[in-house]
Amino acid sequence: MKNWLYCLWMLPFLAQAQGSLQFNQVLVLTAASGQQTVPANKVWKLESYSPSQARRYTYFGNWGTANWNTTHPNPCTGATSGSTTLNYFDHSACPSANTALLINGQSVVPNSSQPIWIPNSGTVEINANPCYSGASVNVGANTPVRDNSQGTYLCGPISINAGQVNNSPVVTVIEFNIIP
Repeated sequence: MKNWLYCLWMLPFLAQAQGSLQFNQVLVLTAASGQQTVPANKVWKLESYSPSQARRYTYFGNWGTANWNTTHPNPCTGATSGSTTLNYFDHSACPSANTALLINGQSVVPNSSQPIWIPNSGTVEINANPCYSGASVNVGANTPVRDNSQGTYLCGPISINAGQVNNSPVVTVIEFNIIP
């Protein structure tokens, strides 16, 4: 609904445009970009919005015994027989509720089937609050570990500390020059 209202809000600006558009550049924006303003004689098309790919680690502990076989070989040695006692870790994506895309100060949920056009003097900002890992993962060199969230086995060294995880979506914008 917000996208539809936004399109109606944009209609007077786009209907008044006289001239043509000329590609100028591609911009990649994240929360670190701060608020960006569309320059005079330009228009932006929000081309893509990718939610944060940041991961938070929620648990690290003893998984038990892994039996190596041709389907699941030892990730450190390639052995297809034998067994090892190993640890595991769980992780998940940072919650999307920690982020917001603001266009002209209004929170927008992008829809890939409806492009968003932003006229000159319009603003784009990504707000992102960090999420937090509650577990530290420390796996020594040449030590197998199970990534329980993915159902795969990895080989150390792996070291991840509990605490703040930077969390920001990525927005790709195409900037066009307005040619009279």
